Amino acid sequence: MSLLASTPRALSLRAEFYYQLATMVRAGLSIVAALQTLEKNPPSSNYRVPVRKILIELRGGNTLSGALLRVADWLPIFDQSLIEAGEKSGRLDQSFSLLAGYYGERALLIRGFIKQMIFPVLTCHFALFVFPVNLLVPAVMKGEWTAFLLNKVIGFGLFYTAGLALVFINGNEKMGGLSSKIEGLSGLIPWLGLGRRNLALARLASALEALLSAGVGIVEAWELSAKASGSPALLNEVRTWRPQIEHRQRTPSEIMSDKQVFPPLFISLYLTGEISGKLDTTLKRLHDYCRVEGHRQMQLFYRAFSMGLYLLMMSVISLQIIQFWAGYFASISNE
Repeated sequence: MSLLASTPRALSLRAEFYYQLATMVRAGLSIVAALQTLEKNPPSSNYRVPVRKILIELRGGNTLSGALLRVADWLPIFDQSLIEAGEKSGRLDQSFSLLAGYYGERALLIRGFIKQMIFPVLTCHFALFVFPVNLLVPAVMKGEWTAFLLNKVIGFGLFYTAGLALVFINGNEKMGGLSSKIEGLSGLIPWLGLGRRNLALARLASALEALLSAGVGIVEAWELSAKASGSPALLNEVRTWRPQIEHRQRTPSEIMSDKQVFPPLFISLYLTGEISGKLDTTLKRLHDYCRVEGHRQMQLFYRAFSMGLYLLMMSVISLQIIQFWAGYFASISNE
């Protein structure tokens, strides 16, 4: 996905795209007819070219999931996995509905974060522009702007570079190694690590339920679902399961019980579904629980982060003001 694919507007447009597909498919239109309608009236002009390419593939005899693979980097693995599962199980409308809800919720979550971060970010801009005072005063009083402007270019450059790098890394599926390190570091931060892990588990549960309902084998379903989760840690863990399941005849719940990668509640509920034969219902319940918990923890992190950033900026500003006046009065005393 591109750098802008994680903005609230982009996520809302994707949610609208899937909502319209779900509505038309549920009404009885074929996927080709639904996509033809969206090609003429897409939620955004950026969708017209990818939809046209998908239609060309479909008219050439390709499946929808196969056509999506030919449209490189347009849809993440999570979307492709669920759409493939929906296509195989005949529940394409449900897959589209789930994706519409998923992207709508992500858009709301990011909008909430942006609202909470507006004031702290503005405070950061003010602090970066005004301080250090020992460069501002000579610039204003004596016209010595070179050092002041150079300091601002470096400061704002580093600030925006760090922000854009985090957005890019978070939204780029190809940077697995770096994403894995970031995931490990985020686990050390209160609420953030738990929130990211629960949202990853929610995506895994959704994909797994859809794939198993479509008749996909247990090993392949787990591996595809782990990819769809977006968590390098979960993917690396699940990739070690194949020989244990195929040769040692162990179930996923037995393997999970020996590890500390999955939380106890997830293991317990999955085991219940496995024993009762109602794994589809259990996975839906796991998805709902993990999604709600993930959003709650992310909201707590956003609030704590914005408040901490605000307090830090206020402390820096207060210290700079004290230093400025202390130096000012010291210069007066020396005169």
